[in-house]
Amino acid sequence: MAREIAVWLIGLVWLSAIAGGFWLWERYDATPGTVGAQTAAPDESAPGGWCLTVFAHPRCPCTRATLGETAELVRAAPELSVRVLFVRPPDAPDGWEHGESWDLAARIPRTEVALDEAGAGAHRFGAETSGQAVLTDPAGRIVFRGGLTAARGRAGESAGRRAVLDWMSGHLAPARAPVFGCPLLTP
Repeated sequence: MAREIAVWLIGLVWLSAIAGGFWLWERYDATPGTVGAQTAAPDESAPGGWCLTVFAHPRCPCTRATLGETAELVRAAPELSVRVLFVRPPDAPDGWEHGESWDLAARIPRTEVALDEAGAGAHRFGAETSGQAVLTDPAGRIVFRGGLTAARGRAGESAGRRAVLDWMSGHLAPARAPVFGCPLLTP
C-alpha cells in the first residue's frame, strides 16, 4: 500500500513539473519585449510610398517567424517596400550579423537588407526588441510601430500584420502592436 502511494505521488510530482514547465514556456512566448521611445521625426529616408522597416537581431530564433510574416506582407501588398535592418551590437565583430536570417531576408522580394551599426537606426525609431517594425505612409509619417508575430517565434495571423494591411488599404488601424523577440543590442 505504501509503495502504491509513493508511485502515485512520484507520478503526480512528475506530471506537475511537466505542466509547470509548459506553463512557463508558454508564458515566456507570450510576453512581449520592450518598445522604446521613438526619437525619430518623419522618416525622410523612406522611399516614397508605403515602407516597412523591420529591425532584427541576427541570432534571435524568433527572427525567422518575423521574416516569414514580412514575406507574407510583401506577397499581400505589392506596393509595399521593405527594409530589414540587422542590428550589430557595438562589441560584436565585423560580419557577425551575416547568417541564415540575413540570407532569408535577402530572398524576400522588394526588400533591402542592411546593417544597423551599433543599433543607431533602432535607437532612432525606438526599437529595442528584435522583430519591431515601423510602417511609414507615402508622406514618410510613421503610422505603425510594433511586431508582426503573435508570439515569440510564431508565424501566422497577428495584430501587427492586420494593422499594416489595414493602414495600407486606407482603414483606420492600431498604431501599435506587441513585439516578441530578443533584445536587439545583446550579442
